Amino acid sequence: MPRFFFNTNDDVELWDDEGTDLPDLDAARRAAIRYAGELLREAGPCVAFGDAWQLRASDASEGVVFTIDVKITLNQAALSAPSRDVARCQ
Repeated sequence: MPRFFFNTNDDVELWDDEGTDLPDLDAARRAAIRYAGELLREAGPCVAFGDAWQLRASDASEGVVFTIDVKITLNQAALSAPSRDVARCQ
């Protein structure tokens, strides 16, 4: 069974040193989406307009097999952008 590693970057690299054994690439895609959702849900109050976040799934040879990219982009027509709760993000 192949092992996949889910590394994240939001200006700070978090490396998955253990990896997860999954039957195939489709199972890795589903697991990565769930994991990304959990991480983004936890970081929600700290994610601001203009922030970018990435999850890179790699295989045992450290080759990236796919990425999930998230960027919060404010529509320029918006009148004002709410700011993040800085106290909760530190």
